[in-house]
Amino acid sequence: MRGRTLVTAGTVAATVTVLGTALAGADPGTAIPGDGLYRVGTDIAPGIYQSAGSPDPASGCFWQRLWHVAEPGDATDPNHYVVAADWTHVTPVRVLIRPTDVAFRTTNCGAWVAVPPPPASGSSGPGTPYGTEY
Repeated sequence: MRGRTLVTAGTVAATVTVLGTALAGADPGTAIPGDGLYRVGTDIAPGIYQSAGSPDPASGCFWQRLWHVAEPGDATDPNHYVVAADWTHVTPVRVLIRPTDVAFRTTNCGAWVAVPPPPASGSSGPGTPYGTEY
């Protein structure tokens, strides 16, 4: 009887492991559908993202890279956790979301998609589509 109990316990443990693995979250995405707050490494992968910019010419596209997502009791200054931000009418809009960023917030920019990094040849810099941040 003892041998059967161990086999049953092992079967249950294996089933729980398989089910737990199947329920684990999917890999972070490489597309941002629109306005919102997206956690880096959970919702989106780090990388270079591009948006067409604001669909409304009277309004600009606004984005923020954050090192912390504010919770109740945290600092009340809305800029306290901002690593980098921009409000722009320039199109297209590009941003480098770093692996050290905790979240990315976007407002009125439309959808974002990951784009390939610039060439490693060093030929990318000021005046190129990738700008100076890369």
